[in-house]
Parts: sequence; C-alpha cells; structure tokens
Amino acid sequence: MKIAINLLFAITVCFLVAMPMFGQSLKNLEDNNGFKTYKLGAKYYMGYGIKNKEDGADKVVISYTKDKIGDIDLKSIELYYLKDTLSKIIIRLSPEYYQKLLEGCKNSFGPPTQDLSIKVENSKGNIIDHYIWKTKKFSLEYYYSYPKFGGGGYDVKDLYLDYRLNDYLIRQQRVKKGNYTSKNF
Repeated sequence: MKIAINLLFAITVCFLVAMPMFGQSLKNLEDNNGFKTYKLGAKYYMGYGIKNKEDGADKVVISYTKDKIGDIDLKSIELYYLKDTLSKIIIRLSPEYYQKLLEGCKNSFGPPTQDLSIKVENSKGNIIDHYIWKTKKFSLEYYYSYPKFGGGGYDVKDLYLDYRLNDYLIRQQRVKKGNYTSKNF
C-alpha cells in the first residue's frame, strides 16, 4: 500500500512539473510573435521589397537573406500583408533539413498542438508531415512534403514554416470583397 501511494505521489509531481514546461514553450512562441525581426501585426516596411498581389494579399519575397534557424540556412522569406499589416510569414528551407528543423521546433515550443500529417496509401502521392503549434493570436505550421517512393533528383520535396494570424482567412476574404459601401454609389 505504501508503495502505491509513493508511486501515485511521484506520478502527480511529474505531471505537475511537466505541464508548465509545455505551456511555457507555447508562451515563448507567442512572445516571439513571428520570425526574428518579422513580427505579425507589423505595418509594411518598404525596405523589405516590392509588394506583388497574390490571392488578395500583398506578397513580398526576400530571396537573399543571411538569417538562419540555428545552423540551417534559409532559402527565402515570404511576407504576406493584408491592408499593410503583416498577417502571414512563410520561411522556405532546403528539404534535407526536415528532421533537424522538426526536432528544433519540438525542443523550442514543445509537442505540436495538432498533427495533420497525411500518409498516402497510393503509389502516386506524396507523404505530408504537417504539425501545428497554435497560440492565442497565431499559429506556427511545420510542413514537409516528399514522395512515397524515391525517384531520384526529380522528386518534388517542399519544406517550410508558416506563421499566420489565426484569423488570416477571414481577413483575406474581407480584403477580396473590397471596400465598397453604399456611399460609393
């Protein structure tokens, strides 16, 4: 009986110690509020580049960057503005760093809050590793797509991180509708 009580006490203590660590990790993600100097909700800065329209948003591509995630070089940074407010950031990386990047995300922000990974059963599709860390204001998505069977150098692989405001799709629909009111007619 005494062993069972001690075991129950040890499990309770471990649980109470572990829970704040997971919450603290998401708190760190929320405190970052984006990637490095690119903060979600910030206004458009002309120094980043020229805006191009894409699906209702203004997109700025930074293809030459010295920013890194640990020791992983970035291929490009894509900034999406809705009404001159940074609402989405996509960080593109070379696919060979998929495992290192996933481990870094899990170590920095704890286990993902959602796992939307798809394991394809047919021989023609890609396998998709898709994990989401969701905070109150925004979410971070890890996305890695690769072929089920290796086909050489022509395989299509994609690896990126996607930071976006939780209401991004709603904002995007509002921007697409336009700013027309009855006073315009």
